[in-house]
Amino acid sequence: MAGALALLGCGPSTGPVTMVGASIFTSDVQVLVAEDYGGGFAPAPPPGSTCVMGAAKYSLTVATKTVDWTRCLVKGTDPYKPVSGSKVLTDAEYKNLSMYLENLTVAAPGSACGADKSILEVTITTPSGKQVYGDSFYSCTIKDKPLLKTETISSLFQQLYNLTM
Repeated sequence: MAGALALLGCGPSTGPVTMVGASIFTSDVQVLVAEDYGGGFAPAPPPGSTCVMGAAKYSLTVATKTVDWTRCLVKGTDPYKPVSGSKVLTDAEYKNLSMYLENLTVAAPGSACGADKSILEVTITTPSGKQVYGDSFYSCTIKDKPLLKTETISSLFQQLYNLTM
């Protein structure tokens, strides 16, 4: 067929990353949501609580360097309750956070079967869609999504907590 031209593989790859060993935080990421559902070995919340110990959600909008968050406030024997906030990161704060974001790499499925840690997830949004990633600490039970190395996802949560205190 004269004149026919096939364009395959043109341009940079876009969309969520699922290749083992690759960083999920690419230039295509518009929003990153890190969610801690709580769990692990923790006492039952006091009566009247509206969240569980350890629960937190952080949403980073990359274009504006804004972090919105909701965390479960645990204060003595008072009922646990969610608290929310928002912060625009300084250039220095964002640069420091970027190291943790870039370290979020896809882990190979394994046989880890944890039980004493919060359930963590990260969701990224790119122009071509969303992808949810689980924590490799629970790889024996997570079969429906790519996994992130547990040490990198845990470090990200600690950094987000520190930035929003």
